[in-house]
Amino acid sequence: MDMLNRCVLAVAAGLAVGLGSMSAEGAPITYQGVLEDGGSPADGMYEMEFVLADSAVFGVGLQFLPPMNVEVVDGLFEVELNFDDVHFDGSDRWLAIEVEGEILNPRTKINYAPYAIRASHADHADVASDLEVPWVVVSDLDIVDATSIRGVPLRGYMSNSFLTNPGVLGETDSVEDGGAGVLGRANSQADSSDAAGVRGETNSTGFSGYGVHGIHHGNGFAVYGENMGVGSGVVGTTQGGLGVLGTTQDGTGVFGTSTNGLGVRASSGTSSGMRTTTNSGTAAIEGSRGDSGTEFFGASADYGLEAYNTDVEGEGTAIYGEAGSIGVRGVALPDGFGAGLLRVGVDGFAGGFSTGANMIYGLRGFAQNPASGGNRTAYGVYGGAQVGNSANTSYGVFGESVGPGGTQFAGFFQGDVHVAGTLSKSSGTFKIDHPMDPENKYLSHSFVESPEMMNVYSGVITLDEHGGAVVELPDYFDSLNKDFRYQLTAVGAAMPELHVASLIEGNSFAIGGGAAGMQVSWEVCGVRKDASALYRPIEVETDKRVEDRGLYLDPEAFGFGRERAIHRSGPRED
Repeated sequence: MDMLNRCVLAVAAGLAVGLGSMSAEGAPITYQGVLEDGGSPADGMYEMEFVLADSAVFGVGLQFLPPMNVEVVDGLFEVELNFDDVHFDGSDRWLAIEVEGEILNPRTKINYAPYAIRASHADHADVASDLEVPWVVVSDLDIVDATSIRGVPLRGYMSNSFLTNPGVLGETDSVEDGGAGVLGRANSQADSSDAAGVRGETNSTGFSGYGVHGIHHGNGFAVYGENMGVGSGVVGTTQGGLGVLGTTQDGTGVFGTSTNGLGVRASSGTSSGMRTTTNSGTAAIEGSRGDSGTEFFGASADYGLEAYNTDVEGEGTAIYGEAGSIGVRGVALPDGFGAGLLRVGVDGFAGGFSTGANMIYGLRGFAQNPASGGNRTAYGVYGGAQVGNSANTSYGVFGESVGPGGTQFAGFFQGDVHVAGTLSKSSGTFKIDHPMDPENKYLSHSFVESPEMMNVYSGVITLDEHGGAVVELPDYFDSLNKDFRYQLTAVGAAMPELHVASLIEGNSFAIGGGAAGMQVSWEVCGVRKDASALYRPIEVETDKRVEDRGLYLDPEAFGFGRERAIHRSGPRED
């Protein structure tokens, strides 16, 4: 198809394509052209496509209009082209045309003068139609000052989805404090949660879109928000992603400061309320509050999150965690190696030598079962540890109490205690309120120790008319014990012939050789043979591990300090 493009741009009084219209889509350009087909004037319907370009030859296609069917009569045609006026910023523009799949050359240049004359028309309800100063040129500065009492006074729109050109570009060369490429200010004094100096939105349904994206190539702030009242300097809201994401290589990812409110507040319905990461020793999140509130710092060199409550009355909480599953979780990664390297998932410390508190908890845990429903288990504190090999030691729970005096308990249990394993100790007693002076004294007795796992049974029995008796033992005695030992003591008078007449059989034994009607105090000992005892037998004498030699279970008893203890908190500097 041999086509000759003879196109004339009609400049009409109603032409409105300039920046001053401030609409995404300006008034249409009326385009008139002459089309020849095979050397003769064309007649009929032809499919045409129109593209706004920034170059006469190649360049960038700024906007592609949808194909349209155009009627050509005796070679003449006329169309209205609705290009977005955001593309008409004073730069040269060309019109590229394609007819029935064939590109026509050369492109038609659109002159500057027609599209920067007036801007008093807008087709959209959300765009202003009463612009006071649509376009002003002052010396070498291009200034757009738009004011509206009902719509959007200034709108920038980038319609090409394949370019990274911004909808609005703000730049400044100022080196002074307060210089801004784009300044957004909400002057309303009304209490409206939707009023915003700058608001960024994205319609992206994936993970790659940002409502506001700030980039700083130095050590400053990528996004800085300031509020001098009681509102928020920066608010980020999302349905499923991150409300505010701060990323930095060397500076501060997110920085929040408030003189009367919250430096940073983060909340989430299903994910993390706040997540902080940093690849250097600087703070992942830094926030401060001045009036007895909370300040916290996150730094990879020391703490993932460090929190302080500076209320001198001690009524506040430094960190409060609430969740459907885990309120607060602390994880110390296994990286690194060395005898002095410490890893603590959660470290709790409270009080001090100058505190006035009566109750002080370094770490407190409380769990409650539901009021209804059975077969539930609650743990106020649950500690677990796993040993890596036979040369290591692990503690599910380690308790230590130190100090120059006072009452000290490494562990205190108000209630029943069960040990599913072997219990070892340096010494032991029972300690009760003294039965003769319970308000003022204690009574303590030592445990009875034995190199064997032994059970003791005893009683007093009266002999029959033949000077004998049968002692009945518990029905579980024979299944629990072995290697029996007997002790008989005459009560009231000597009985030289007193003896065990028959050994234990069927959970009983017989006494003989006594005096009729007299009493005998008896005692039987048995060594445990139950499954738990056989599974965990006692080794009476064992060698210390090589790494424990020179150390003591009870170093104070030998005149040493806790630095010679085998079991103590913190790593040893061996």
